[in-house]
Amino acid sequence: MTGSSDDTNWPGTPPPQRPGHITAAAVLLVASALLSATIAVNDPSMTQFVYLLLFVTIGAAVRIRRGGRAACVTATVTAALFLVYLGPHVMWGFSDPGGPFQPEYAVRAVLAIAASGTGVSLLYAPRSRAYFRAHRQQTARSAR
Repeated sequence: MTGSSDDTNWPGTPPPQRPGHITAAAVLLVASALLSATIAVNDPSMTQFVYLLLFVTIGAAVRIRRGGRAACVTATVTAALFLVYLGPHVMWGFSDPGGPFQPEYAVRAVLAIAASGTGVSLLYAPRSRAYFRAHRQQTARSAR
């Protein structure tokens, strides 16, 4: 007999089922980016940067659902950049209620930070890592 007795090497092996929390992570990351964009509308110095991050996050979310490990890293980096952008808005909104950034901006920023943090944590859950690993192995086998 030629070949391996390993069941994962058969050419007709179905792709692994995507866990539901990967879709939830993608939705949370996009929702966080949209909330950040609503804050950026009133911050002209950062508008273009935040819109760029929004489009990168949407692209990463699509790739995450397909099992792209690099997209997971991209989404993590954009979530960290949103945290750096939104952190001052939280402080400004709660510390200076009469200023240009009202407490409602701070609340939106807190919601965006919580959504992106939850989304990133879901991406690195054990079942998510197993899905990304299995998808990477499957694409490596199909490339051979």
